[in-house]
Amino acid sequence: MLRIALRILVVLGVAAAVVVGGLWLVQRKQRALAEAPKYGMQPTPIRVAVARRGALVRKRGYLAVVQPVRVANVSARLTATVEKVLHDENEPVKAGDVLVILDERQVQESIASMKAQVEQAQADLASNQATAQALAKTVAYWEREAGRDKTLADEGVIPAAEAEGTADKADEARGQRDAAQKKSSAIEHLTESLRRKQAELETQLSYCTIRSPFDGLVSHRLVDPGDLASPGKVLMEVEDRRQLKLCFDVPQQDLPEVREGLAVRFAVNGQDRKATLSHLFPSLNLARMLRAEVYLSGPEAEGLSSGAYVPLGVVLGETKDFTLVPASSLVESPDRKPYVFVVRDGQLEARPVNVIGSSGDDVAVEGLEAGQEVVLSTFLGWATLSSGQKVEVMR
Repeated sequence: MLRIALRILVVLGVAAAVVVGGLWLVQRKQRALAEAPKYGMQPTPIRVAVARRGALVRKRGYLAVVQPVRVANVSARLTATVEKVLHDENEPVKAGDVLVILDERQVQESIASMKAQVEQAQADLASNQATAQALAKTVAYWEREAGRDKTLADEGVIPAAEAEGTADKADEARGQRDAAQKKSSAIEHLTESLRRKQAELETQLSYCTIRSPFDGLVSHRLVDPGDLASPGKVLMEVEDRRQLKLCFDVPQQDLPEVREGLAVRFAVNGQDRKATLSHLFPSLNLARMLRAEVYLSGPEAEGLSSGAYVPLGVVLGETKDFTLVPASSLVESPDRKPYVFVVRDGQLEARPVNVIGSSGDDVAVEGLEAGQEVVLSTFLGWATLSSGQKVEVMR
């Protein structure tokens, strides 16, 4: 009987322990559930921006390339071998400095030959002029003789045939004189033609020395001694770096607003600069875009390198004294109207706004006061945000 009683006590003890342990586990689970955050009640973390009062600058953004206003593609005017190249890339040059010297021996030989021909023609002219002068005296003599014989023949002193023979000799002398005079004229024309050819050759000789057309910098050297230069073949490129230009293309749809004289803003090494839209080309290119240029000089051009790309904005207008918010704070409501979510006392309030205009990340709106906090990154819009929702601003 004693053993049975002990067993019953052991069973009851184990049962009591199980019951107590179960109650403890239930109470522990209840405490854990009570301490756990309730679903939907925790504040949603958000980022905000403060609406501010200011001016909205409307701009069109483009990507421009830096180019010098003046570029000379230096080439030869005749075909000849390059003898010397006196400047290399990145070397400054002055107007008139010699850049390239071509082989001038053939031109010099042609000039020497032409000089010899001119001298020969001058000698022939002098000789023929002397002959013409002698023939003029001969003509004068026979004309006197013909006149005298005609008088004698008329008086019957000499036969008429003799007088006619004297007249024929006078005519022959006149013919020789006229021929000599014409030959002298022809030699004079030939001499003048030879002189012109000599002058042309001397001009060609000057073409063998190629000079810089203006002060600038050698940007490209495209020839070496021994190369053959020819008309149209670029030997060097010289750039005038004192004045640069920003060149960009304006799409056809932007042309009603973009015009010459508008302000242009760009940055160089983090420094903001201003300039003026200087020139628009008169015709569209094949891509239906119009070439635009902004001329820069002095401090405006400092720090710019030819060939570099520079983002710029053409200022189309300025709207003053409006409330400005970031573009990422705008959200389109189900009724397709623009809204922003304003934070008030830790809760969201959907606020309808009227968009006046935008420039970059700034949007000018009506219906919102400066200083109010608006939610950023609202790309999911009404799917994740709503009025009355509790939020926590992430600073």
